[in-house]
Amino acid sequence: MSALVPPLQAPDRIDITALTGAARLLVALDFDGVIAPLRDDPAQSTPVPESAAAVESLAALPDTAVGYISGRNVAALKDLSRAPERVLFVGSHGVEQDFSGLTAGTPAGVPAGGPAGGQAGTSADAVDPDDPFRYSAAPDDGERALLARLDAEFERIAAATPAAGHGELRIERKPLGATFHTRGCSPERAEFFTAELRRFAADHPELRSLDGHDMVEFGVRMHTKGDGLDTMIERTEATAALYIGDDTTDEDAFVHLAARQESGFPGLSIRVGTADTRAQARIGSTDDVAAFLTRLARERAAHVRR
Repeated sequence: MSALVPPLQAPDRIDITALTGAARLLVALDFDGVIAPLRDDPAQSTPVPESAAAVESLAALPDTAVGYISGRNVAALKDLSRAPERVLFVGSHGVEQDFSGLTAGTPAGVPAGGPAGGQAGTSADAVDPDDPFRYSAAPDDGERALLARLDAEFERIAAATPAAGHGELRIERKPLGATFHTRGCSPERAEFFTAELRRFAADHPELRSLDGHDMVEFGVRMHTKGDGLDTMIERTEATAALYIGDDTTDEDAFVHLAARQESGFPGLSIRVGTADTRAQARIGSTDDVAAFLTRLARERAAHVRR
């Protein structure tokens, strides 16, 4: 068996000097598989308590911004993460944005920001909580037709579920896309569902498609987590950034951060788990993430107090 590259490291062995000493730090995090352990039912995901506490501590520090970048829609992400009001959100792989945390009890030194386009970035009180597009521009007619195709494809594949095995294909509808989950399905059913979804993706290149942990996601706009990270860095005026992710969809963020680092921007990318990655460092589990963030919060607080 070949050695992991980068190798697994203990949370206290990773060099965080560039982060703790940054003039303005961004801590950007995926949610599922990073802050919250993966669950068969995504609606049951909850943060590891130590990670939630570290996020709150980091978000309260001057010159420090914390943001979630996830495939989930922003409304679900805000609900499940239980994050403090200063936390920023990019959802649906970069399509949705809520940067209202930049002006909600902003710590000293974190720049305030306005909308980045559409309704994104507005205060929580300024948007209609029942508007599915409150964090993004509404779809045009062509995009609505693609969303209808996704619903029809789900119905078709679900109706063709093999008799053998167990588990059902689940759909997580998002304002501008849908995620099809196979977690909890028997191998034969998961293989069937995944093959059908990949065939559909090949037939519809106009849709953004992403494979992840027991899921295939489709979107009607060609955004990635890398785009979301770029926007978050720019909006926070960060001089250094951390990004932690655990899935194939996080590789775009690792690549975008690496491109900035080549131009002299300090940063650190961390992959959770043992899959191939372009991240600089690797840790093993959500518990390791909790230990790492707790350490970062402690050492960052010591720096800003000095």
